[in-house]
Amino acid sequence: MLNLKWVSGGLACLCLGCVVGWFWPQPTRLSFLYVGQGDCAVFQTAGTTILIDTGPRDARMDAGERIVVPKLKAMGVTGVDLILLSHPDMDHIGGTGAIVREFPNATIAASKYFRHNSQLLEQLRKWGRKPEEVRWLGPELQGDLGNFKIRIECPAITEHEETNDGSMFVRIEDGKASAVFSGDAPVKAEELMEGVADWHSEIMKAGHHGSRSATSEGWIENVHPEFAILSCGKNNRYGHPHKEVVDRLNADGVHICRTDREGDIVFDFADGTFVRE
Repeated sequence: MLNLKWVSGGLACLCLGCVVGWFWPQPTRLSFLYVGQGDCAVFQTAGTTILIDTGPRDARMDAGERIVVPKLKAMGVTGVDLILLSHPDMDHIGGTGAIVREFPNATIAASKYFRHNSQLLEQLRKWGRKPEEVRWLGPELQGDLGNFKIRIECPAITEHEETNDGSMFVRIEDGKASAVFSGDAPVKAEELMEGVADWHSEIMKAGHHGSRSATSEGWIENVHPEFAILSCGKNNRYGHPHKEVVDRLNADGVHICRTDREGDIVFDFADGTFVRE
């Protein structure tokens, strides 16, 4: 069940599978899938499954078809409720078509500031989805995922700004168990977000695959994570993760997890916290 509506104070309320979850036997789990040079995270709780980005697609490989859909099936996923697209870059949204073909009831959600983005509109056409079928979010959204809270912030940008600048910020939390995602948001976007909400989280998906353009010292201090996930491809041509980011995380005592070296990175919810599987 997905219900999205506007409420007082300018915030949106998201209710996603809250009732079903009371009787759902599957564990709460947060998985960062290795999809090569791209992002795809899967959060399962209260009988619902949400994806944050869907991996890359190019002329050689569709991560949605080759990687994400088979892994979702192996995880026992029979339906995807919500797909959050952080921003319209193909290494983040490329796998969506294969996923919605396999799970046609999935709702696609994206920042309203990308409502007229030509690349996203073209991909929606290829996926067989009309723009009016997308949940255009922003600027702020809060809601419940079973016992977890979710907060989404969509930075306002113009059509002339870089798409990275409008990357969606997402935080899920149930007490200590918490995680924050920031797409490819650069340092200036991190700085804008620092005073907007409480981003302190146990797990941080490092911005822009570990590029030096993101995951600033200020953002690390603001999130104060125990774990940082670096989602990048093996021997990628960008040199991700950059040494500066790795050094900053090490200096703050953050445990670094890299998909290019470790493959899928999975955390289970146990005793009020996320525990590395």
